[in-house]
Amino acid sequence: MYVVAVDSGGTFTDCVAVASDGTIARAKAASTPSDYSAGVLASVERVAEELELPLRELLERTILFGHGTTVATNTLLTRTGSRTGMLTTKGHEDAVVIGRTYQKVAGLNEDELADVARLDKAVPIVPRPLIRGIQERVDARGQVASPLDLESARQALDGLVAEGVDAVAVCLLWSFLNPAHERAIGELIEREYPQLALSVSHELAPVVKEYERGAATMINAYVMRKTGRYLEALRERLAAEGFASMPVVMQSSGGVLSAELAKSRPVGLLTSGPAGGVIGAQVLGRILGYENIITTDVGGTSFDVGLVVGGEAQFADTATFEKYELALPVIDVATIGAGGGSIAWIEDDTGVLRVGPLSAGAEPGPACYGLGGTEATVTDANVVLGRINPDFFLGGRRALDAALAYEAVARIARRLGLTAAEAAMGIVDIADAHMADLVRKVTVERGYVPREFVLFAFGGAGPAHAAAFGTAAGCHRIVVPTLASEFSAFGIAGSDAMVVQELSDPMFEPFDAARFGTLFAELEAAAARELRADGVSDERISFQRYVRLRYRGQVHEVETPVPPGRLGEAELAETVRAFERLYETKFGRGTTYASAGLQAITFRVHGFGRLYAPALAPRPLGAADASAAVKAERPVYFRECGDFVDTPVYAADRLAAGHRFEGPAIVEAVDTTVVVHPGQRADVDAYLNVVVSAGTG
Repeated sequence: MYVVAVDSGGTFTDCVAVASDGTIARAKAASTPSDYSAGVLASVERVAEELELPLRELLERTILFGHGTTVATNTLLTRTGSRTGMLTTKGHEDAVVIGRTYQKVAGLNEDELADVARLDKAVPIVPRPLIRGIQERVDARGQVASPLDLESARQALDGLVAEGVDAVAVCLLWSFLNPAHERAIGELIEREYPQLALSVSHELAPVVKEYERGAATMINAYVMRKTGRYLEALRERLAAEGFASMPVVMQSSGGVLSAELAKSRPVGLLTSGPAGGVIGAQVLGRILGYENIITTDVGGTSFDVGLVVGGEAQFADTATFEKYELALPVIDVATIGAGGGSIAWIEDDTGVLRVGPLSAGAEPGPACYGLGGTEATVTDANVVLGRINPDFFLGGRRALDAALAYEAVARIARRLGLTAAEAAMGIVDIADAHMADLVRKVTVERGYVPREFVLFAFGGAGPAHAAAFGTAAGCHRIVVPTLASEFSAFGIAGSDAMVVQELSDPMFEPFDAARFGTLFAELEAAAARELRADGVSDERISFQRYVRLRYRGQVHEVETPVPPGRLGEAELAETVRAFERLYETKFGRGTTYASAGLQAITFRVHGFGRLYAPALAPRPLGAADASAAVKAERPVYFRECGDFVDTPVYAADRLAAGHRFEGPAIVEAVDTTVVVHPGQRADVDAYLNVVVSAGTG
């Protein structure tokens, strides 16, 4: 039997199949933006070929099919979602249009921030004329201050339908404390206009912060119809090929959910791919015994960094998409435009070499792809430096044109007065520096010390750069998983079913333990109902509790774990102590201020349903001599040497557990390349991961 998982990226679609005996097959196929399901099936078919099975037999023997999809993201980025209307409390129609003061810069990198003249607010998802106010009002205590005028809601809805909307978002003031009015409007819409895609805020994001809650509800409605059609088409396509069950979809919150349930909350799929990588690191970290992990994913267009601390993936309370800040719990992943396809260019005013954030993408791709791209990219630079073998790209399935790569880099070199190799090294150095900066931003700026973490390097381009940017960021150990290029897919395969239930109910100290307990009991019950609806039995369900706390008068909150079971005064005191430790980690030693008193804002439960976690089979460690794995030697340029040096090239499929070798060295797999620099050492562990150490001692 198999667990199959597929992650659709901007350039490639990755697939892994994990057998019940722990063996793994993996493959890649080109992503197909015009119809992503074609790329999904192509990647599964290639895995079937690796297993020497017909596609139908593989899918018939698949007990779980997981998928990380970019459909919701692309729908938002390309503005191809539904014509959406919005109903809100009268007098608050402009809230999502006005946004917050930082909306002009939300999600921008430093290069984009520098272009002050072009900064603007988000392009409206819902035009202002399609936002209608309803006569009603619930106050900050959840009391009805003004009763709902359902006739005004009906008239507003009729007007939106006359304007041609096919989706509606409903977000009323303080509805998370008292959802009666939102519930009545939702029932009205379902009764009188059942054809509309409907998103209601108290069901999606019952938390404080009107703008963020409204933005999440609005975008959920906007992408719902197109994402739902894709998930349904994929389910039908898989069924036609032999898969009898419902596929599950990776969520931004780090767990999987059935495609059927995911259709009603597609906004939760916006970062499903990056979340898969972090969960994969969490799963593999538990197997290897690593609790603190920096996850780094370098693909064709982006560089993603996340954290696993104490064995737990780190969450963010909000996520930014297209300058909209959404009130959704997501795996905390920071992203910049840096990847194999990042384009190198020279700034006209200064003559300075830049790399990214623009990318050549999958089409036309880097110059060396031979698909019409002419601008030098990071991949082209790596080909010129001898780090990527143009005859073994994707295991030889796609030959790269080294001459086109050299020509593209040489044009940059001539303008800078450098050799092609020097220019290529400069391109790679700049890309590595961008990546190291982001690693430091995610660790040092949050109170963590990089040397206390292991860095996991994955993505198709990650292993070629991690030994450089990881060392520059202060990490002493870099782990390149054997499934590095398909690691997000591996994470999806290893994910539990997961639902998140949360509710804002602001309260000050002294806290009422009974009130805490009642809130968590209600949230756990709601999470359990969803998991049961997804087919998870009670004995496989578990929970994690969190509360967001802050000092009185502050606006920044700290998510704090809450003990399981019955909550009494001792458990509340333990929670407060945990908050103080986390607060000092984040803001510095001595920054706590207990005399200010605490305020609890939002209560959250993560409900988990155990599925079919991959059981990897370790190998016994053998001799250290790896010379039998050397398949060739070629000149490779290293900054440390200032020139090309003859470098041994190891075949990844010949490396065995226990092998050790010194840099400089190259490891070639069918889907990625590992670069080990001079002065570094590489060890192959019991699971065939390559572990690079910064020193040779």
